[in-house]
Amino acid sequence: MNTFINNNFNKKKVVFIMGATGTGKSRLSVDLATHFRGEIINSDKMQVYKGLDIMTNKITHAEKQGEIEPDSNFTAEDFCLKSIVYIKNFLKTQCVSIIV
Repeated sequence: MNTFINNNFNKKKVVFIMGATGTGKSRLSVDLATHFRGEIINSDKMQVYKGLDIMTNKITHAEKQGEIEPDSNFTAEDFCLKSIVYIKNFLKTQCVSIIV
């Protein structure tokens, strides 16, 4: 029976939400974060930037924190490095990391 038991079940987990534009990923992520004490990292290259609200289906101002200025030099590598730091911090506080 032990053959079928996943000994890594207690590994730290990160939730990924992916899908087409306008399918409700942002709303789902907020609902999950609220229900499961989670923190959201937005990986949508357009939603990360401040001021592009018309082009994207952004979440409300009350729900978001930490936008990047559109004219800043924020690369994909910067995003990855910053995300790793946030995920490590979330895991220390027992929060569920949700990447959308």
